[in-house]
Amino acid sequence: MLIKTMAKIFKLAVIPLLLGFPIAIIAYRLQVWPMGTSFQIIKCTGYGSAIVLALALLLGLFALFKKQKDVAKSYALVVILLAIPVIGLSMQGTKAKSLPFIHHVSTDTINPPKFQAIVALRGEGSNPLEYDSEKLAPLQKAAYPKVKTIISELSAEQAFANAVDTAVNLGWEIVAKHAEQGIIEATDTTLLWGFKDDVVIRIQATTTGSKVDLRSISRIGGTDLGANAKRVESFISRFSN
Repeated sequence: MLIKTMAKIFKLAVIPLLLGFPIAIIAYRLQVWPMGTSFQIIKCTGYGSAIVLALALLLGLFALFKKQKDVAKSYALVVILLAIPVIGLSMQGTKAKSLPFIHHVSTDTINPPKFQAIVALRGEGSNPLEYDSEKLAPLQKAAYPKVKTIISELSAEQAFANAVDTAVNLGWEIVAKHAEQGIIEATDTTLLWGFKDDVVIRIQATTTGSKVDLRSISRIGGTDLGANAKRVESFISRFSN
């Protein structure tokens, strides 16, 4: 009797556990509560899902051993449904551990491009804009070797126009562009959470054409799970094609 009752309880528990992730995102996007609260909800529902999944698996095997096939099927359903958040969060956790704890990358780690217009938009509580080369450069180069200066045969004027087009095609919001300075500033909004990440692009003339440097930084959060590096790499790829 108890094993059947537990199966019913677990099936009911699946609903809030599965809704934890979407509710956390929607509430944050609607500014119902801060990011920290949403992350705590995701963390709690993730651990809860793992615990219920493990218990359901054990009880399901026990029900199967007792030849209670209908009860075993109920537990199997719970296991299958909760595998979604558990596997998803496990993959995110593994990814986080494999990447450096940074939220800021630059193709030029010695003299990174400087933000101007975007400074006033970042607001209080945003991550500092200073690029700590001594700390960040070795971590960035080891994890994201493709984040390098673009060496182009285009003239500075052509490269500037191409950079603007590339940023727009990537869906970035152009905040400012100064052709005479060779500076473009933009903001990219992440699809899921709606996080605002800022980018500055610098174009400089060379004897053979031009060179293009990018710098991307998250406004909030200690780690970006590789988002800023991926953004810069996408720009480099599109600019070159």
